[in-house]
Amino acid sequence: MSLRREKIIKAVQDAGLDGVIYATGANFQYASECTKYFWQRSCMNNIGGRMSSHIMPETLIWISADGDVKIVAIPRHKDDFPGQDVVVSYADQFEDTLSFFVKGTKIGIGADCDAWLKETLHEVNPLIECVDAELLLKDIRKVKDADEIAQLRYLAKFTDDAIMWVSQHFEEGMTMAEAEDMLMRYGMEQGMDDFSFPPTIGFKTRGTFTEEQNFDFPRDTRLVPGTGIAFDIGFMKDGYCSDWGRTLYWGEAPELVKKGYQVLQEAQVHMIDTIVPYETNVNSTYKTITDYVKEQGYWDYFRKQQNDGNGHQIGIDCHEFPMLSGTEDEPFIPGMVFCSEPKMIFTGEMYMRVEDMVLITETGAESLSTFPRDMFEIGK
Repeated sequence: MSLRREKIIKAVQDAGLDGVIYATGANFQYASECTKYFWQRSCMNNIGGRMSSHIMPETLIWISADGDVKIVAIPRHKDDFPGQDVVVSYADQFEDTLSFFVKGTKIGIGADCDAWLKETLHEVNPLIECVDAELLLKDIRKVKDADEIAQLRYLAKFTDDAIMWVSQHFEEGMTMAEAEDMLMRYGMEQGMDDFSFPPTIGFKTRGTFTEEQNFDFPRDTRLVPGTGIAFDIGFMKDGYCSDWGRTLYWGEAPELVKKGYQVLQEAQVHMIDTIVPYETNVNSTYKTITDYVKEQGYWDYFRKQQNDGNGHQIGIDCHEFPMLSGTEDEPFIPGMVFCSEPKMIFTGEMYMRVEDMVLITETGAESLSTFPRDMFEIGK
């Protein structure tokens, strides 16, 4: 029994559940301890409410309060979980298969395929009470183990390198769609499995948009002098995600904008440098950044966020709990990996962002994203 499984079983026991069942999703991957099975993702899960792309699962994991762990899989996925207790079943016979080992009447279920799970468990035993257990593993998942940290570090480095390559292969006159396609092809050719979310290389050209169009990014916009390039990129490999943001400028940037990007980067570094494990609260990053921005005279350009939102944890899902939000109240602890993503808007000029993947260590915090912070003007 792995340490991860022991923690999950204790969480099941502490919640007073007889067991939990997770269908194809983030909790399934985490509990199965296997990244070979590729499940369908919803990139904005946990943002603005829960979502699930799944109606009927191909795989399930059952974990009982007394330590019984089984994976149920359709035949084509039976070999995706080496070393596991895999029970092969057909999708329309899952209820029969589950009836052999699902015991008890209080069962936790995740958000993925939740309607199907409720109906199926009712067929197993009409007396079963289905309990929402989507967040049951939140506190376990938020602290990454050594293997998870190594994978996230690798993805952060790959993302840095991918953007450097793309930035060196921009061509004046290319469209935003062509730039994004170039990035996607690079990721696939270099062995990435997928993207954490639809990649954005947002072109905003000076004098071509109003305040109402600050967040409109027509994909036929062309790269010409005076264009700000805002990246929002995430790759996926072996079941884990990256999330990354920077801004570049094609040509010579106005001094106000150039200084604004410097201030945004400095504010991000300042926030990272001031984190003290077990003391700094996850809800404090926004204020630490905005206080610095105000001191530098750029508050009017800062993008204000609802609930003081400044980012999120990252791992199996791109957006994991706890969020970097004023609605959360807990300290950073070693092993957490989060993304901080402050932004500025210069209406009629450009939209800019900085986003780093940050690891909490025993002594502070380390930015896993190391793309040069002073790289801004290109194409001159």
